[in-house]
Amino acid sequence: MAGVFDKGAYFKKLGYHPHPGQEQFHNCPIRFRVAPNGRRFGKTMMGAYEVEPAAFTVSKHITGGAQMGWICGPQYSDAEKEFKIVYDDFRKIGIDRESIKFQNNVDNGQMKIITNWGFELVCKSAKHPETLVGDGLDFVLMVEAGRHKRRTWAQYIRPTLSDKKGWAAFTGVPEGKSEHSLLYSLFNRGRDPKFPSWWSQRFPSWSNTIIFPGGRNDPEIVEAAADLTDDEFNRQYGAQFVDKVGAVMQEWDDDIHLGTFPYNPAWPLYMAVDYGFTNPFVVLFIQVDGWGRVYVIKEDRWTQADSVQVARNLKEMYPSHASPLISKCVRMYPDPAEPDDTMTMSNALKIPAMGNTGGPLRTRLALIREALKTKPEHVPVGHPDRQPGLFVDRSCVTLAWEMREGYRWPETRSEVKSDSEHPMDKDNHGTEALGRFMRGFFGIPGETMTQRRTRQSRGLG
Repeated sequence: MAGVFDKGAYFKKLGYHPHPGQEQFHNCPIRFRVAPNGRRFGKTMMGAYEVEPAAFTVSKHITGGAQMGWICGPQYSDAEKEFKIVYDDFRKIGIDRESIKFQNNVDNGQMKIITNWGFELVCKSAKHPETLVGDGLDFVLMVEAGRHKRRTWAQYIRPTLSDKKGWAAFTGVPEGKSEHSLLYSLFNRGRDPKFPSWWSQRFPSWSNTIIFPGGRNDPEIVEAAADLTDDEFNRQYGAQFVDKVGAVMQEWDDDIHLGTFPYNPAWPLYMAVDYGFTNPFVVLFIQVDGWGRVYVIKEDRWTQADSVQVARNLKEMYPSHASPLISKCVRMYPDPAEPDDTMTMSNALKIPAMGNTGGPLRTRLALIREALKTKPEHVPVGHPDRQPGLFVDRSCVTLAWEMREGYRWPETRSEVKSDSEHPMDKDNHGTEALGRFMRGFFGIPGETMTQRRTRQSRGLG
């Protein structure tokens, strides 16, 4: 390894000619670089060529020696693109003949280079955080950082860089403003003057003047803007963090919100209903603890069944001598648009139906999303004392899927029906039922406890 390394000469030798946006990233001397980018910006080449020089330079650790680092993706396969460029370049210059291990097999989980002089590059997956441990690292490239979770960095990867004062870079298309999003939180840190070792820069797709020589007005960019919703275009091409893209429930996290929650006789039991026939007819069983935390403990769904059939099925599935789900249920929160179905269900099951479950969709969604957030906010994300206000039992498979990824904002203009402020009206029947409960039980955002109790005492929720 040479003591002085000319990065520009190396790039030229390998035929890599970075465009101005990539050059800005490569020339930045700051330790932690956050670079949300648009599609076709060139983040794969940029990330790979930032890693490659580490093979030829000495570690900053007091003992010196060869460098060790990772390419880490949310899934193992996410690291493949950057690694393949490194792998192919190193073969081109003969490093494969000077290596103890030189492997590129994503299917077998073997993407690794270890040279004779001690340089190590290993691909990692955040899906299995228990593997994100080891010796001190000189660098980490976090690819598809928009899909990484904050605790992956804070709890596992950041500590590995301390001994050697290693660097990290974060690239990828933004995925929203969730409190769990690593890219969003670190982008904001890089804009905060209190963190001088952090640097953030958005790189829209048109920063790549090689592919888009016309910049923002390049015909390819203009056509994409015509096809996508404004929010999706700003995210995918403008590298902006926007709310109304992708999954509606961006705050959802399987590791936080899913668990095992059996019926607790100390808490009241409620039922939430979204009527359907061709679309799913959904019934959720919900409990609320003394702190106001919501637990969805059971989910049932039917198609091609009306309210008479569903009520009959529920009584057969949960007879009082075998299950408390009907006999102990104290209130039902239904869709107010179907009063006849509500009367049928309420009379058959002997469960009073509550009102105040309608109103604007945005209000119901806001109540769910607020409950998904972890609190108190002054406690660090990932701390055991920071908990959400909504949990779902693992048996509620379809509801969890809707929350995780099924219920989505429109991506293309053709998917926008009547109101661009609304998500797509599909794969949302469980969340609709949950929203009815949240609206009826908790009321509108900002309602005081006294106002809520007064409303509920009058049978309005």
